[in-house]
Amino acid sequence: MSSRRQKIILIVATTVALLFLCGILVWQRRGSSERWDTFLVGDPRMGAQTFQQKGCSGCHSVLGAGAKLAPDLGLQGAAGSSMNELVTQMWNHAPRMWKQLKISGVSFPQFTPEDMANLFAYLYVTCYDDESGNRAHGEILFKQKGCIRCHSIGESPGGSIGPNLSEIGPVVTPIFWSQTMWNHAPAMEAHMHELNMAWPQFEGEQMNDLLAFVRYARGGPERESDVLPANPRRGWILFREKGCISCHAVRGEGGTVGPDLGSDGPLPRTLTQMAGRMWNHSPEMWAAMKTKGIERPTFEGAEMADLIAFLYSVRYFELGGSPIIGRELFNERKCSQCHGSDARGGRIGPNLRKAGKVYTPVNFALALWSHGPRMYAKAEELGLGWPTLNEGDLSHLLAFLNSSAVQEKR
Repeated sequence: MSSRRQKIILIVATTVALLFLCGILVWQRRGSSERWDTFLVGDPRMGAQTFQQKGCSGCHSVLGAGAKLAPDLGLQGAAGSSMNELVTQMWNHAPRMWKQLKISGVSFPQFTPEDMANLFAYLYVTCYDDESGNRAHGEILFKQKGCIRCHSIGESPGGSIGPNLSEIGPVVTPIFWSQTMWNHAPAMEAHMHELNMAWPQFEGEQMNDLLAFVRYARGGPERESDVLPANPRRGWILFREKGCISCHAVRGEGGTVGPDLGSDGPLPRTLTQMAGRMWNHSPEMWAAMKTKGIERPTFEGAEMADLIAFLYSVRYFELGGSPIIGRELFNERKCSQCHGSDARGGRIGPNLRKAGKVYTPVNFALALWSHGPRMYAKAEELGLGWPTLNEGDLSHLLAFLNSSAVQEKR
């Protein structure tokens, strides 16, 4: 009896161990897929190789360099251009891509989540398409906001209290710009106090416009690739080590002086707008740090990129769309005929709003590339045609697919 009982215990223990191991493997697989949902964790150098190896360069150019059979994937300088608009282009032109590949006898390339993140990182550092602004308006802001009283750019006239912006390192890209603005805010605040200047505020696209002007006036190399791929896990460590957690919580964990950065509230849509938000609240944050006896931290190298990647991973950057408009678009474009009016599954299409699933432009593009041909064939079979997305539609659709029932009613 004792031997039999030992065997039963051994079998049960082995079964539990196997189930535990399977659970870990499933969790790791799920986590490894989700970690590639943003271009910030992609490697732009690997993305350039992917662009060539997967045959993208055989049809597409980037900022005029390359083949001209399909649209140019470089959106630099286009007003309102964004990662969303790039994916919208991909969506609208997908049927033509698939037909051309079939006619050419080219095998249909497959992308992993890592491939897609790397590809978007490459397009980001090449085009900076989610950060473009109006440089003419930026030049006006440079004067209106009082920047010109302290700074000059190159040989252009301006103040000499602050450094010439052509001489302070690689600030012409969004992440470097955010880091520089944060690091130099205390010195700028002191100079403004001396000049009896109010702390300027930047709203909407104004910080994008200002960066566009500074980038144009400075010239020189754009080095955002130096800080990518970013490391969100390192960003979480920095969030604690730099004292951010003393004032800000992330989904309930941390201080309450500042807003919870993991909440669903309206927050910056792009990296440059995040710099604007940090700038606007810099005096308040610094005062709170002094009260708590916290030394104001600075960021060097890739630290700001890692911190931003972490904040992105907890949905700090909202997609800026309306779930209500998104639901209307979902039905207008006839997506509901396959996936149901609430996108939770229909007779033909699967549930698109599974618990814990968050759509971003990157993983949406991956889903399009992976499942699009079958979707297109089914739409043709049903006589529905391929739905066309207009500028701005994607942000609303993603907001709807990511929303809860409570958010939809707001």
